[in-house]
Amino acid sequence: MNMAIPIPPLISSLFFFSLAILFTIGIAIFISNIGDKTQILSKKVLWLNISITSLSGVSFLLIVFLLFQTDFIQTIQWVYPVSIIINLVIGISTKLISYRLIKIPEFIDDFKIQPNQTILEVGNLKVAFPIYGGFFRKKIAEVKAVDGISFSLKTGETFGIVGESGCGKSTVARTVLGLIPRKSGEIIFEKQSLGKHFPREIRRKIQMVFQDLEASLNPRMKVVDIISEPLRNLYGITNKKVLRRKVLEVMERVSLKPEHLDRFPHEFSGGQKQRIINARSLIGNPYLIVLDEPTSALDVSVQAKILNILKNLQKSFNYAFIFITHNLAVVSNIADKVAVMYLGDFVEIGKTEEIFTNPHHPYTQALLSARTDFFEDTAKNRIILEGEVPSAINPPSGCKFHPRCFKSTKNNLCTTKTPNYVQLSENHLSLCDK
Repeated sequence: MNMAIPIPPLISSLFFFSLAILFTIGIAIFISNIGDKTQILSKKVLWLNISITSLSGVSFLLIVFLLFQTDFIQTIQWVYPVSIIINLVIGISTKLISYRLIKIPEFIDDFKIQPNQTILEVGNLKVAFPIYGGFFRKKIAEVKAVDGISFSLKTGETFGIVGESGCGKSTVARTVLGLIPRKSGEIIFEKQSLGKHFPREIRRKIQMVFQDLEASLNPRMKVVDIISEPLRNLYGITNKKVLRRKVLEVMERVSLKPEHLDRFPHEFSGGQKQRIINARSLIGNPYLIVLDEPTSALDVSVQAKILNILKNLQKSFNYAFIFITHNLAVVSNIADKVAVMYLGDFVEIGKTEEIFTNPHHPYTQALLSARTDFFEDTAKNRIILEGEVPSAINPPSGCKFHPRCFKSTKNNLCTTKTPNYVQLSENHLSLCDK
C-alpha cells in the first residue's frame, strides 16, 4: 500500500511565496529596462529603479503572506495580478521621474573637440561569419570578412577605406560601431578599450551614415522627428521647442532650409535626403562619424556639395571621419589617410598624397590605373587584372593577391609565405615585400 507523505501547508505556502517574489523581481527588471530611453539612464539610476519597483511588489507579497501564512496558496488568484499592477505603476512612475531629473550634457550647447588627439585605435581586428551546414547544422566553414587589420584615427582627420565591393569595408565600419561582433582584436576609443557591448556614453560619441538612403529614413516620420531622434533617445530631450531649435541649427549647417522641417522624406531629392541623414548624425555632436558610401547614389555636382559641407564641418568642429567608398576621386579629395583593402586585408595604407603619387602594392597600382582619364596615352597604360576575386571562405595561401598579381617579380614565396608590411616612409606601409 502506497503511503503519500503529506506536505505541511506552511512549506507549500513558502514555496509559492518564493516563486511569487522571483516573478515580481523579474517583472521589475523587465519594466525598468524596456524602452529606448533607458540607455540615457546611468547604471546607478537603473538599479535604483529596479530596487524600488521590486521592493514595492515584494512588500505587498510579504504583507499578504504574514496575514494568511498557511492559506497563502488560496490567495494566488488575486495576489499575482495585484502584484503585477503595483510593479507596473511603481516602475513606470520611477522611470518618468528619472527622465525628468536627467541633466542635458553641457557639450550639447558648448561643443568643442580638441584637434589632433588620437580618438580611435584598432588593433589586429578580425571578423568572421560562420557557415552552417549538414543535418545537425554544424559549423563547416567561415567567411573571413576582416583578417587582422590595424589603424588609428585622430580628431579633425579623415581616414578613407577604398576597395572592391565585398572586400570588407562596410564590415570594418559596422564592427567599429559595435553592430557586428568581432572574432578577435581590440578597439580603443578615447583610450578606453571597448568590449562586446559599448557603454552608453560611447554610443553618443559615435554616429554612422549608412549607405542606403531610402532604408535610413522612416517614410512615416517628418524631417524634424528624424533629425531630432538622437536627442530624444540618447539625451532624453523631450521639449519640442528645444528639439526644433536644435534641428534648425543643424539643418543650417548642412544647407537645408527651415521650410523643410515638417516635410516627409519622399518630398526630397537624393542630395537633400543625404543632407538629412548627415544632419541626424551631427545633431548629437559626436566625436567620430562613420560615412559608408555617402555619395555613391548622387550626381557629381551634388557629391561636390556634400563633400564641401563635410569638410567645412570638420574644419569648424574637428570631427573625425571614417570615409568608406569605391570612388578614388572622392577619397583623394576628402581623406587625409587612405587604406586600400583587398579580401579582408589592408594591402597598403598611408597618407593620401603618397598613396596616389607613389603606389607600391600591385593592387593599388591597378586601382589607380583604372581611374577615368581623358588622355589617351594614360588610358593605354591601364592595368587589367585577370581572374576573379578569390573566395573569402577559402582565401589563397601566402599573399592573397598572388593569383591576380601581374608583377614579374612574383615567385614561389608569394604563394606560400604570408607577406609582412614594408615601411616605405614614416606613414606609408605596403603588404608586399617584392
